[in-house]
Amino acid sequence: MKNREGKIGRNEPCPCGSGKKYKKCHGSSNHINMPAPFPFNRAEINKKLKEIESKRIQRTQQQGLGRPIISSVFRGYRFVAIGNRYYYKKEEKWQTFHDFLAEYIKIIFGKKWGSSEQKKALKEHHPLLQWAYTISKYREKVLSENSREIVSSPMTGAIFAYLTLAYNLYLIAHNIHLAHGEGLHARLIERLKNKESFYPAFYETMVAASFIKAGFQIELENEEDPSSNHAEFTAISPKTKRKYSVEAKHRQADKSHTGISRQIYNALKKDLPHERVVFINLNMRTNQTSNSKLEWLDNVIGEMRQLETSELDGKPAPQAYIFVTNHPFLYNLDSFRFPPAAVAEGFKMQDFKLDSAFLSLRDALKSREKHIDMLDLMNAMKEYDQIPCTFDSEIPEYAFGEVKEPRLKVGDKYLVPDSSGKEVVGVLEDAVVLENEKKVYGLYRLEDGKQIMASCPLSEKEFMVFKQYPDTFFGVYKKQQSEAKDPLDLFDFFHGAYKHTPKEKLLEFMKEHPDIEKLKNETQEELAIIYCERAVYAAMRQTSRKQKSI
Repeated sequence: MKNREGKIGRNEPCPCGSGKKYKKCHGSSNHINMPAPFPFNRAEINKKLKEIESKRIQRTQQQGLGRPIISSVFRGYRFVAIGNRYYYKKEEKWQTFHDFLAEYIKIIFGKKWGSSEQKKALKEHHPLLQWAYTISKYREKVLSENSREIVSSPMTGAIFAYLTLAYNLYLIAHNIHLAHGEGLHARLIERLKNKESFYPAFYETMVAASFIKAGFQIELENEEDPSSNHAEFTAISPKTKRKYSVEAKHRQADKSHTGISRQIYNALKKDLPHERVVFINLNMRTNQTSNSKLEWLDNVIGEMRQLETSELDGKPAPQAYIFVTNHPFLYNLDSFRFPPAAVAEGFKMQDFKLDSAFLSLRDALKSREKHIDMLDLMNAMKEYDQIPCTFDSEIPEYAFGEVKEPRLKVGDKYLVPDSSGKEVVGVLEDAVVLENEKKVYGLYRLEDGKQIMASCPLSEKEFMVFKQYPDTFFGVYKKQQSEAKDPLDLFDFFHGAYKHTPKEKLLEFMKEHPDIEKLKNETQEELAIIYCERAVYAAMRQTSRKQKSI
C-alpha cells in the first residue's frame, strides 16, 4: 500500500507479487530502478496488435511482398513516397490510390510529351493516349449515371492496361535500386514513349512487377554495356537467395499461329550468369477455353517439349523456367472479357512439368523444395493480380462506404439479443461465416461475463467482401480452413500442426510402427516430416476405402 506521499512502505508487500517485503525485493539497493506499474489495458493492447497483424495480412493480399505503399495526409495534402522522392496533391484529388496512379503516369511521361502526342490525329495517338481517350469516354458515361464522388464500376481493358502500366512503373521506382543510376529508368521511359518499342517495354514492366510482388530483389542491368550479354534484369529470391537471369519476349501482334520457337531461341542463346527464367507473351486477342483448358495450351507446351532435344549453335540448349502469358485486355479496351492468363513449365526439367508425376510424396516434396522460388512466383502472379485502390490497405468496400451495414470486428461492442429477446451489450469474441446460409454466427461476452451466440445475415456486398478477405473479415487475422486440393496440401496441413512437436511426443505417436527403433535415430525435423507423410497416406487409404464402399 502506498502512503499519503504516494510511496510504498518498506515493510509492505512488494507490488511485483513476489510475496516478499518491499525492502527485501524491489525496494532493495539491487532494484533501485523498479518499473512503474503497467499503465495500459492489456486487453486493448492485444486487440490493437491483432488489428495491426490483420492489416499486414491485408496489405500483402492487396500489394504483394514488395515495399508497402508509403503515404500520409498532412494539412489537407496527400503525400506519397516513391523511392527517395515524394509527390503530393490536395487530398480530395487523390482519394484513391488509383487517382494517384492516373496522375503519376502523366508525371513520368511528362506534360510536354503528352501535349505533343495529343496534337496528332486520334488514330496516330500513342497507345497510352488511346487508352486514356477510351477511359475518358467510359468515365463520362459512368459519372452521368452515378453522381457519387467515388464510383465503383466494372473493369475494362483500357482501365486495366492504363493502371497496370502506372502501377508497374510505381513498383519499379519504389522497389528497385538502380545500380547504374537514373539513366536506366530514363531509357525504359524513352522506350515506352516510342510506339515501336512500347509493347515490348510494357511487357518487361509487367514481368518485373510480378517478381517485385513476389518479394524478389531486382537488379537492372546496363544493356548498353557491350562487354557482356545481358538479361532484362537479375532477380534474387527472398527465400533461397538464388539468382535468376530473367528474359522477357513479346511476340508481334496478330500472328496466325502460337509458335514461340524464335522467342525461346533468342532467350536461350545468350551466355548468362544465372539460372534462366524466360517470359514469353503470346500477344493473342483471346484466352478462349475448351473443357476448362486454354485452347492454345497444348500447342505451346508441345512445341516447347519438341525444342528440348534441339541444339543452339551446335550446343545443347540450357535449362530454363519458361512462363507463357497472354494479355487479351490490350485488344478488348471496352470490356474485360478475357483476363490475363499464364502457364509455367520447366524446359529440360522433368520434375517441373504441367503433368509431372511422382512415385512418392517425398519425391514431390523434394521437387517442391528444389523449385520453390518459381512456385512462389507462380502463386504471387495468381494471388496479387489486383491493383490496390486504397493507400492504407483498408478493404475498399469499407473505406469508401459501399457497405452500409456496421462492420463486425472482433473486440468491438454490439447490441445483441439475449435469451429473452432483450437487446444487451456484448463484445464480439469470435465469429464464423456459414457460406451456405450467408450468415455470421458470433460469440459475444456480455457485461456480466456470460457468453451468448447470436447470428446475423450478410448483405450481398458483405458476402462478396468475405469471399475476397476471409482471413481478415472480422478485423483480426483468423486463418479460414480450406479443403485440401491434393496430397501436398494435406501434408502442409499436418506439417503445420506437428512441425514443432517434440521428438519424444512424435515417437509416442508412432510407437506401434514396425520401424520404431530406426525412427528413434532421426532428428525432430525429419521425424515430423515422416509422421506427416504417413498421416497423408493413411488419410488417402481411408478416402479410397470410403469411395469403394459407396
